[in-house]
Amino acid sequence: MFNWKVVYVNSRAEKKVCERLNQKGIEAYVPLKKELKQWSDRKKMVESPLINGYVFVKPSAIQRDAVLQEQSVLQYVRYNGADAVIREIEIEALKSIEQKGYFVEGKFGDSLKLGDATIIQHGPFKGLKGIVTSRVNEDEIYVAISSIDFSLTIKVPKEILSKA
Repeated sequence: MFNWKVVYVNSRAEKKVCERLNQKGIEAYVPLKKELKQWSDRKKMVESPLINGYVFVKPSAIQRDAVLQEQSVLQYVRYNGADAVIREIEIEALKSIEQKGYFVEGKFGDSLKLGDATIIQHGPFKGLKGIVTSRVNEDEIYVAISSIDFSLTIKVPKEILSKA
């Protein structure tokens, strides 16, 4: 079984790198979000990366170096002297966020306070851990994906949150 890893890529090259890696038989994933972009003469729905500059890859030991040889790939994200490993649950959470249109609707638990560690107990984000860093509008919690030190804002029903 191979682990998910993350590579830094050139700006605005995420989708092309992902496509080329998949064509070479290396499993790659870029979470996308749909945004309405407005120009002076028109509006258009555009898919852009949810996390700029990152492509998630699942290479075998032999394919690891082939990823680095791909055009626009800069380097692997490192953590404690080794390639950062992304848990499958974190990739599934990103896929769920992408599938549901970036945000998941729901209410935020009143018993949770700033700085509280939380864990999601049910649903597509089950097992994902986060720390409450802000209550923007009483509905949002910041869930940190610790392996890559990036935070996404997701809304979850209060019934499925508990203190970790």
